[in-house]
Amino acid sequence: MKTLFPVRLASVFMLGTASSLTIAQDQAPRHEEARIDEIVVTSLFSRSQADTAMPISVITGEELREKVTNSLGDTLKNEIGVNNASFGTGVGQPIIRGQTGNRVAVLQNGLTLTDASNVSPDHGNGVEPLLADRLEIVRGPSTLHYGSGAIGGVVNVIDNRIPEELSGDTSFQLEQNYNSVNDENKTVFRLDGSVGNIGFHVDAFTRENDNVDIDGFAIDEVAVERLEELTKAFMEASHDDHDEHDDHDEEELPNTNGFIGNSNGEAEGGTAGFSFVGDQGFFGFSVSTLENDYGLPPGTHSDAHGEEHEDEDHDDDHDDDHEDEHGHGGEEVEFIRLNLDQDRYDFKGEYRFQNSWIQSIRASVAYTDYQHSEIEFFEDGDAEVGTLYNNEGVESRFLLTRAPTGDWSGVYGLQIGNSEFSATGEEAFIAPSDINNLSIFGVERYTNERFTGELGLRWESAEVDAGGRCAYDDDVLSLSASGLYDVNGSSNVMLAVARSERAPSVEELFSNVDQNTCGVYDDEEQLVVHAAVGLVELGNARLESETSNNIEFGYRMNSGPVTGEFSAYYNSISDYIFLDITGEEAEGTPIAAYRQQDATFSGLEGEVSFTLAEQSNYTAVLSLFGDLVNADLDAGGNVPRIPAAKFGSELRLFGDDWSTHLHVTRVSDQDDVAQLELGTDGYTLVSVYADYHIDIGGESDLKLFARGDNLLDEQVRNHASFLKNFSPEFGRGVTVGVRYAY
Repeated sequence: MKTLFPVRLASVFMLGTASSLTIAQDQAPRHEEARIDEIVVTSLFSRSQADTAMPISVITGEELREKVTNSLGDTLKNEIGVNNASFGTGVGQPIIRGQTGNRVAVLQNGLTLTDASNVSPDHGNGVEPLLADRLEIVRGPSTLHYGSGAIGGVVNVIDNRIPEELSGDTSFQLEQNYNSVNDENKTVFRLDGSVGNIGFHVDAFTRENDNVDIDGFAIDEVAVERLEELTKAFMEASHDDHDEHDDHDEEELPNTNGFIGNSNGEAEGGTAGFSFVGDQGFFGFSVSTLENDYGLPPGTHSDAHGEEHEDEDHDDDHDDDHEDEHGHGGEEVEFIRLNLDQDRYDFKGEYRFQNSWIQSIRASVAYTDYQHSEIEFFEDGDAEVGTLYNNEGVESRFLLTRAPTGDWSGVYGLQIGNSEFSATGEEAFIAPSDINNLSIFGVERYTNERFTGELGLRWESAEVDAGGRCAYDDDVLSLSASGLYDVNGSSNVMLAVARSERAPSVEELFSNVDQNTCGVYDDEEQLVVHAAVGLVELGNARLESETSNNIEFGYRMNSGPVTGEFSAYYNSISDYIFLDITGEEAEGTPIAAYRQQDATFSGLEGEVSFTLAEQSNYTAVLSLFGDLVNADLDAGGNVPRIPAAKFGSELRLFGDDWSTHLHVTRVSDQDDVAQLELGTDGYTLVSVYADYHIDIGGESDLKLFARGDNLLDEQVRNHASFLKNFSPEFGRGVTVGVRYAY
């Protein structure tokens, strides 16, 4: 990997500011419970979590440093209403209330990511949680403020890459840690400060790991065989002529014992940014880079070239051409690695008016050049790029906040997104496409002594042009209303309703679609396997927009020693788009088609914390939490890969200079399965964390910390994962580290 420019730039900043360095000091206790009076950045009205008429979770400060891992999904998996859609150990996408992918918007400082994470479950996000200042998770109706892709929820990754305020003091942090489960070494660096009216920020990270340790075999061969038998029986029942595909050679699975093969990886990235801050606003710029190299577990990659399904009728000329071109005509792919490379440039500014009906105008613009290669390694040691994904685009968001009029205030916005997406190579199954989105939205807020209400409206134009004769163009309209009533000063109730629309995405529209006819290819040999999931996916250029009708009731309390929140929701989605197994095959690979059917999501979630003791030298807090979601197709059957219910508890003890906690989560069996899906057994996860701060003179601080994960060494088969039968989650591991700050 290339040398990081932020490290070099950090040296310049450090040399330039060393003579006038002022040590940052936090007079508050180092450990305290998360405050619900913190300002919620994702809220359009800059309100605190307690005053926001939306279900939201905020992870920041010491809590974030304790929980953060290498992916968003894994970092957030213990939050209520959130789970992890893992794809091996290298990828973790957040699931919110049973929905993920195109229905969960992952934002960076309020702007949608321009990457390829929604196209396939094996693609990681183009954002690094290690460098975040805070993570905000928005659930429920208020997500419509952030686009049709947020119909399920929002995860906003917030950092200080463009400082909005002058820090006054210069602060420096350097962290090093080691994880025993995969021999991972990780280094994180950060520098923040200001000179005159110029604020600056520099960060960088690097990590490298070996294969992940587990208890037992990586591949559940019994489950794989059961699923193959189930699939075979389904296809035979669906088509009488299926016998011609029954005699495939049995393939020996490349199983491993005690570790997950090809799960080693490395990543690095960094950011450098600055801003000019004045009395009435700020303007700034940042540049960042991210590289991530990780592997897919053995046995998961379907052969997109068709070598495993050759028969006497296969076109010999095609084999010869393929061998001449690539030199691997008869060889199978041994393993696959993904190499992600992203550069991003951000501009952000705000101007606050005086004596005007306009309170402020705020603008954010990000240009992203994203690319990742899926590299195939063959048995002879050679390698080639099977598919190259590119996504280059600009995302922008403009907000106007008007001055309050009586009890009413309002925020109005314009959001524009333009990107050029392409996938080229042997395994490319989506045509290159230009994707354009234009949104106009507004939210009005009413506040009196005990009641807060919000009314929101969003119009969005969505265009996907795949060239040729095929294009998608539609307008979607969403609206919401929510109310928050203060019951007694220490608790409130919330009611929210929303009607949201989502336009179909590029892969749902144009996977394996002939751009001349706008229908799927008639010739079976032209169909391309989506190798990551082992399916031939068929798009549908005539899909209509989804419509979600959501209602939610919530209750929050903050009565000193007891805090908590509870939510119940019901979400009816018309024309829900999902990938359906058809019962047909293309050269031995099952075919799945994107189809639409009404679906219903409903669930409960809640958490409550009790202060058991509060002494001069320590505080003890017990938390209980849990969530469950049901997702049914209205015509019958279950939505696939819905996470099982989870519940658990956490005991936290902390003082001024130390903290420790014990966390236990029980995940239930999942028997509500979709067609051609097996159930999964439940499991119990136990983790322990502890840290200690040491003053080392001159206001400097040294933090020693340790965390033990999956201490029972359970073999976890995550039901939400496509790879649950091929790759369990991490085994038992211990992380130890040190963080220096001044």
